[in-house]
Amino acid sequence: MTTAIEDKKRYLLHWMYDFIEDDDEPAYLAEDVEECDQILSNFIAEVLNHEQNKDFSWLSSTVETLVKTLNHLNEKHANQLIESDQREDLCALITLILEHCGHRDKGDITEAWRTW
Repeated sequence: MTTAIEDKKRYLLHWMYDFIEDDDEPAYLAEDVEECDQILSNFIAEVLNHEQNKDFSWLSSTVETLVKTLNHLNEKHANQLIESDQREDLCALITLILEHCGHRDKGDITEAWRTW
């Protein structure tokens, strides 16, 4: 994983953990952020290491699966795990991964599937 991708993921997760610390009754716990981390780590590893990562249709399908998985995780936590700032950070992370695979200027690929 590249440093920029790892840094972006770490930044995103930091603010999810920070919300837990700042809220008396958070809608999610550290274990839920860890689950999100695992989902993202699996996605990143799959995309960066897959021989088809230059094929945009394969990549789009993989992003769709990620987004729908994150939709489900977010719904389990009253849609509070992924809020506006996290949405922007997730989209930026996905864009960074796409760029790393050679796909530039594709716009917001998540918009068609995401509910967050």
